[in-house]
Amino acid sequence: MFIFLVIFHLNEGAIVMHEFSVCQALLGQLTHLANQHPGGKIVGILLVNGPLSGVDSTLLHHAVELCKKDTVAAEAVLTIEDRPLSIHCRDCLHDNEVPANDWTCPHCASLATEAVGGDALILARLQLDFP
Repeated sequence: MFIFLVIFHLNEGAIVMHEFSVCQALLGQLTHLANQHPGGKIVGILLVNGPLSGVDSTLLHHAVELCKKDTVAAEAVLTIEDRPLSIHCRDCLHDNEVPANDWTCPHCASLATEAVGGDALILARLQLDFP
């Protein structure tokens, strides 16, 4: 059995295996969605990435650009929007956007907070063109 570790070297650094795996899953989902709409051509992809998703937007963008050749997304324009972390304070009940490394409520300084946004990578929009 052979196991290959694929790392693409770019000017900005290397695409680590994690982003490559996320890229493969994304392309699989895009193929599935494109098959549900025969004749459509994927021309645009919008991903929304939160700081707690564990995905580096720049590395993912490079991975998709390298891997999308000869796929249903070959000519698609990929946009990745980075969104801030959103928390909910259980003490004062306010929702706030905060830095990913400081979950303190800016209204009451409580640490009784929980993430309510910014903890995922979301396929927010898929644009299909029907010639």
